[in-house]
Amino acid sequence: MSWFKKWVLERQTCQILCRDSGYSKDTLQRTLYAILEQTPKLKIIKREKINFRIDATYFSKFCMVAYQDDFDGYTQFIHFTDGEHYSEIKEDLDNLIRLGVGLKEHHNRWA
Repeated sequence: MSWFKKWVLERQTCQILCRDSGYSKDTLQRTLYAILEQTPKLKIIKREKINFRIDATYFSKFCMVAYQDDFDGYTQFIHFTDGEHYSEIKEDLDNLIRLGVGLKEHHNRWA
């Protein structure tokens, strides 16, 4: 698992991991992809009205943007990127709407 973390979080190449671990490229790739196959799959749940809590977490090499239902915390979608960008967030929300997720209207009480 430590090699997997180095591959995903630190973006180390297979060549570097092979050198450091002593494993062959085939063994290492087979192991890394087997771990990937075990990752949980997110299922987008169609809901009529949802308030999204959009939260970004920064790691050393990337940013993870999570779209969660503010009511129950269910994660509808995760996007890996290099930062919080309006155009990407808008595209993600447009895609979620196309997949059947309805957004609640937000009224700004200070407007």
